[in-house]
This record gives sequence, C-alpha cells and structure tokens, in this order.
Amino acid sequence: MKKNIVALILSPRSSGNCEILTKEICRHVSEEHDLTLVRLTAKEIKPCKGCYACLMGGGCPLDDDFMEVAEAMANSDAVIIATPTYFIGANGVLKVFLDRCLQLFSAKFSLRGKPVLNLVTAGIKGEAGYSEMMLNSFSLILGMKIKASEVFYGALPGEVFYENESQLKRAADLGAKLFSDKERSFAEWACPLCGSDVIQLLGKKQIQCVVCRNYGEIVTDGDSLKLEVTINPDNIFFTEEQAGRHGLWLQGMKSRFMKLRGKLAKLTGAYADEGEWL
Repeated sequence: MKKNIVALILSPRSSGNCEILTKEICRHVSEEHDLTLVRLTAKEIKPCKGCYACLMGGGCPLDDDFMEVAEAMANSDAVIIATPTYFIGANGVLKVFLDRCLQLFSAKFSLRGKPVLNLVTAGIKGEAGYSEMMLNSFSLILGMKIKASEVFYGALPGEVFYENESQLKRAADLGAKLFSDKERSFAEWACPLCGSDVIQLLGKKQIQCVVCRNYGEIVTDGDSLKLEVTINPDNIFFTEEQAGRHGLWLQGMKSRFMKLRGKLAKLTGAYADEGEWL
C-alpha cells in the first residue's frame, strides 16, 4: 500500500532549506508514498491556556488548526520535522504546538511508535545550538520513534545543497532510513536509550540525559568514554506506561485544584493589585 508521509516545515520561507531538504529526502524513500507538507508557521496554533479542560472530558476551548495538524500526523505512516535555527534554537512554533499536545492524553489517537526524521538547518557550522535537542525531545515526549536526527548547514535558500554533494548523499541516506526496520546505532559517548549526546553532569560520575531525562553514569577506560543509562522509573514520558500515569496525575491535579481553589484564591488575591501591566 502507498505510504503517507507528513512533513512539518517549521520555516516560513517558501522553497527554503527545510523544504527542499525534506523533498530531497523523500525522493530517496523507496516505498511508494504521498508527501503532505505542513508549514506550521502558516497554521494558527494558539498558546495553551493551561485550563486542563481537555483532560477532564470537555475538549479544548481554543478554536484553531492544532487538531487538524495533530490528526494528520497520527494518520500518517511516518513524520518528518524540519526546522531552521533561530537564536541557536528551533523555531518557537514547535514549543507552542507541543504545549497544545496536552490534549493528546485524552485523544482517541496517538503518535506513539510513529517513525520520525528530525532535521535541523543552520547557517554557521557548529551553531545549531539546542535545535536538534528540541526536535528529539519533542519526538520522545510524544512517543515517536526517531529513525534519524541530523543537522545540515546552509544559510541562503537552497544553499544546503549548493555545491555540496556530501549533504545530498546524507539526504539520500535518510530517505532510505525512514521506513527501514534497522535500529539506530549510537556512539558509545551518547545516551544508549535515546542517542542524545547532550548530558547534564550531576557530580562525580553521575549524569542525566537532557533529552530523555533518564539517569546514568560516565564509564571511562583509558582514552575511551561511554555512558551507561537506565530508565528512570519516575520519568513521566519515556514509556507508554509512564505517559499514561502522568496523564492520570494531571487529572488528579485538576481535581485537587477544584478542592483548594478557594484557599488558593485568598493567597493569590493578596498579590492582585501589585505592579502595573504593560
């Protein structure tokens, strides 16, 4: 059967590097497919109000394009996410979209297990910042299966492939990976659970992976270094069971608020008249 690939393009530029990179990759997907492009910056995605109505069976009160995009992703066979680097991070629309994904805890569909390619473009080598980390964290929180995550360099529209055969080859390789059954391989110094090479040092040899938020330690042997990481049982998103448990916790917090709101209102009311709003 023909596959359906949904690509979230986080750049507002028409025919920019994110767009042509995605299309070049899909030229090398061997499976017959349709490519559905979503320019997320052109969609109306309102910031989450944090009202928890979606978790309590009331549905989201915001009327915009969020659910259209989320359902398209859920109904796809694979997802591609491509972002430019803005101030060493991904386009902010990604976080706005992720915040709205709170309602997926009670939705009739899930993104869990969905294969995804995460792509970052940056104008200056070494200056992609935490863009890749943001895409990988986004994907893991939603339970998607990261098939590959890579940074491509090019500032001007089209420069990502201008006189750059190596990046064309990398794009072709990614196309072959999207529906491959082969598992990702990670460097020894990367987190063995998610592949991230971004870690937080906690003292002595203890570390926490910044992307999947699991704990471990640094193991050294002469000149070699590797990470040993185990699943944190208190993690709130890494496994399906943990995500489900967190959803119940959020519902419980809403119920707790309803019981305490009178007392909390007295406390917060004491601050109500301080300062002036712009």
